[in-house]
Amino acid sequence: MVGTLKSGHCVLEIDPRERRFWTPSLDLMFDASSDEQPGETDLWGTFSPRAEIWTALVFVMGTLAIVSFFATMIGLAQWALGHAPIALLVPVGASVLAALLYVAALVGQGLSIAEMYTLRAFLDDGLREAEGRGPFAARTAGMPPVNSHDSAAL
Repeated sequence: MVGTLKSGHCVLEIDPRERRFWTPSLDLMFDASSDEQPGETDLWGTFSPRAEIWTALVFVMGTLAIVSFFATMIGLAQWALGHAPIALLVPVGASVLAALLYVAALVGQGLSIAEMYTLRAFLDDGLREAEGRGPFAARTAGMPPVNSHDSAAL
């Protein structure tokens, strides 16, 4: 397990030697400004594709959208001029590619379930340690409580 921690934001990832293409990451946000319970920190987490996979997905979808837009304009111009609107086939093809990409994303989510459980178990173990209820609680009993900016909590 590897991770980065910067000012209230943490990213947990599976060890690079064990990663596959669809391996997710766990993004965590710490919010220490809880109005309801002073002194407590809210933790928000999101499972998502790794940054490079997410960037590629957004780039491909954006490219498909832009190409579809311009192909639609060209196809409508062809139609208005009385020519066969062959360019209108491009948005249909782009829609099929986008649908296949969406299905591939769903398959990747299904294949990454075990890794999501691994990331969540690692987080839960770290939180139990921070609360003093984990297997190392006896060894750390005299230590001060861990605050939200301490990387030892993860």
